[in-house]
Amino acid sequence: MAEAVQKKSRVPHVFALMFIITVLMAVLTWLIPAGQYERVKEGTVTKVVADSFKVVDANPQGFWEIFNSVVKGWVQSASMIFMVFFVGGAIRILEETGTIRVGMNRIVHKLKGKELWAVAIIMLLMSIGGATGVFANPVVALIPLGILLAKGLGYDSVVGFAMIYLGSYAGFNVGWGNVFTVGIAHTVAELPMFSGFGVRVFFHIVNLLLTFGFVYLYIRKVKADPTRSLVYSAEEAAQQANHFEEHESMDLRHMICTAIVVISFGAIIYGSLQLKWGIDHYSVVFFMMAVSCGLIGGLGMNGTAVAFVKGCGSMAYAALVIGMARAISVVMTDGKIIDTVVYYLSLPISKYGPVIGANLMFFANIVINFFIPSGSGQAVTVMPIMVPLADLTGITRQVAVQAFQFGDGFTNCFIPTASVVMGCLGIAGIAYEKYVKWIFPLIALQIVLAMVALTVLQTIGWS
Repeated sequence: MAEAVQKKSRVPHVFALMFIITVLMAVLTWLIPAGQYERVKEGTVTKVVADSFKVVDANPQGFWEIFNSVVKGWVQSASMIFMVFFVGGAIRILEETGTIRVGMNRIVHKLKGKELWAVAIIMLLMSIGGATGVFANPVVALIPLGILLAKGLGYDSVVGFAMIYLGSYAGFNVGWGNVFTVGIAHTVAELPMFSGFGVRVFFHIVNLLLTFGFVYLYIRKVKADPTRSLVYSAEEAAQQANHFEEHESMDLRHMICTAIVVISFGAIIYGSLQLKWGIDHYSVVFFMMAVSCGLIGGLGMNGTAVAFVKGCGSMAYAALVIGMARAISVVMTDGKIIDTVVYYLSLPISKYGPVIGANLMFFANIVINFFIPSGSGQAVTVMPIMVPLADLTGITRQVAVQAFQFGDGFTNCFIPTASVVMGCLGIAGIAYEKYVKWIFPLIALQIVLAMVALTVLQTIGWS
């Protein structure tokens, strides 16, 4: 027993791990020359000027800056952090009113014997939302519902996380209709918006099947041996044993609250697609959902407030993980090393032929994604550099866009600087180190297939 405790203590807490990475990045600011590209604003988009890189005065990050980066990271992530709190508050209120319990009861009984179909359908729908850019940041809000549904179906919270997050990013990572990634990349590359649609839809289908197969293997493994669950504990096993065996009727209050939930998520989807809504708008919707469902559901004003506070408290860990992840980016940005990394990664691409160059472009974007985890931020930073490099080396611009998209996409699912995945893992209660070990084979296979795809596409001159 003592050995188990000692072994467990050697694994750093996710906060400690991210702080260690922050310190390492601060050390790099003393070793890597500071550099900067010129940037110009075209409409609402700020783009990097190719061939404008220059070395600038260093700004190494010291003892004070390391700790200050954590504070700045939490401040800069405030919108995402507060959205997580509002989601937690809304979910807790829905639980207190019985709306989630009754709703899940009906869903689970209708899906009895069709659990795998339910997983597949939810992942399909989430992937379509991801491919269109609707479920990128908002996916955090759906994780609690995915976990509740998974447990109702007899699975663990990892399956709930996988249905929602991995399902969404199976589409987002190769998204054929995401204006924030491929849309910006096409604009910078001066290609028709969403051109190459058919090829990217094919990638979406393959990636979704691959991801579902990976989740299916996990489900089979845990069904055969529950102790192999990433979140196994006696308490977790007891919760999974509750399959909502008893039917429970839905009264008028439950129906109205359910309708509010459906309308709220419909508003988020419509707002994202048509009104260019952001995270703050999603928070407003969840707050409105929380207050209206609490009052209509019979909790009263005080009961609604108490439930909301409890819900926010349950999300504290997940919310603060997002801020810790942002601290890493703060150190790199303040230390002025991100543009230097981008510049030196771009140099080898021009020395090889177009096929090898396309693959090097892909790996360059994988590395850059650690420093710039934002898809849109990476697009406006790297594409103005990659496009002229592609023209000089014979890489087609469409392949350059795909190299960016693959490089930005797949690693989103495990890099600690990606605040969305860290927040989702926090909500699901999945330890980061266990998650990385579990997901690594899928990411490795996706990277290999991406290399094959880029090689084929460049060989045939896809444009």
